[in-house]
Amino acid sequence: MNWQCWTFRFLDTCFFRDGLPYHAGEGGYTMVRTIFPPFITTLQGAIRTCLAEERGWRPGQKNGWPAELGGPDDPGDLQFRGPYLWTAEGPLFPMPLHLLVKKMQDVSYAFTRLIPGDPVKCDLGEVRLTVPDPPLAGAGLPENLFLLPSGLQTVLQGGLPETSEVQDSAKLWATEYRTGLERDDNTRTAWKGMLYNCAHVRPDRGLGLVVLVCGIPKEWPVAPRRVLNLGGEGRMAEVKVDLLAAEQALLPPPGIPAPHTDGRLYFTATLITPGWYEDLERVIREGPPGIPGKCVSACLGKVVQVGGWDLANQEPRPLVQLLPAGSTWFFAADVAEVDDLANLHGQCIGAGTAYGFGQILIGKWREEI
Repeated sequence: MNWQCWTFRFLDTCFFRDGLPYHAGEGGYTMVRTIFPPFITTLQGAIRTCLAEERGWRPGQKNGWPAELGGPDDPGDLQFRGPYLWTAEGPLFPMPLHLLVKKMQDVSYAFTRLIPGDPVKCDLGEVRLTVPDPPLAGAGLPENLFLLPSGLQTVLQGGLPETSEVQDSAKLWATEYRTGLERDDNTRTAWKGMLYNCAHVRPDRGLGLVVLVCGIPKEWPVAPRRVLNLGGEGRMAEVKVDLLAAEQALLPPPGIPAPHTDGRLYFTATLITPGWYEDLERVIREGPPGIPGKCVSACLGKVVQVGGWDLANQEPRPLVQLLPAGSTWFFAADVAEVDDLANLHGQCIGAGTAYGFGQILIGKWREEI
């Protein structure tokens, strides 16, 4: 497949709100925050709109939308991967949730891994809950941390990353709190009491978002650079389009385990993009569909919700529940299925795979003997 690399860089702040109500009198809250990085649902819409406009379509037209670009509920001939955070050092990946981290006084990080413990009986039945190996006092969840490819490769191979391979979101973007008002267009004065609060994100100058796209007809000319409105409040972003030799060029290699002394393969499956599944409860307990072997345990993040804007019908999309990137399952499989593991690395599993949901990486979780 011929993949194109679309790199988005924001010219100012950006605003991608979640699914909370945002109408006057609703919600009972004082602040609407932005989601960053945004979900692919927003970015793929911007990409398809750009491609359609280059073919002569304009917003508001009922005719002229290219059939190759699909419709409101399918991407047509296109496939997407990402979005991935991008810096001068390359892509950044969400920290796998089977790691625990402790920030030291010298601004370095100490890590430990979670592995399935001995079977215990609880409200879920007899399960293997994860335990730290080795214990690390004061360690917590790796929130707002990202890994360079070299660090993620180390984790997939069963090791722990170095501090130099970790990026904190606080150094990648800043949150800016803003207050807005409703204006009477006739008098050009503010309506009394009609105020709202929101939080924008200001990305660092060197931070971008990369989305991989394939399936664009070869005969379609694609502008190598453009500026467009993206996200809430029509914030401006620059987009550059380059060719990519292969999708796998961005990903670290898989951590394929050697057979254990008991003849089994012990491996992890980690999401690097949010996972969308029809039977979410089953996936939480048994792992994503199509992965060989048996799910032994899991380290999963809190379910998140994604909506979006239906451009065709000019209305919000229904909210969908997703598992966050970084969620990790532990599996045990027969040694005969080792080739299937290598083929699964970097693939998207579940629903919405054409959009890039559910992309997984394969790693190790048990000492090889």
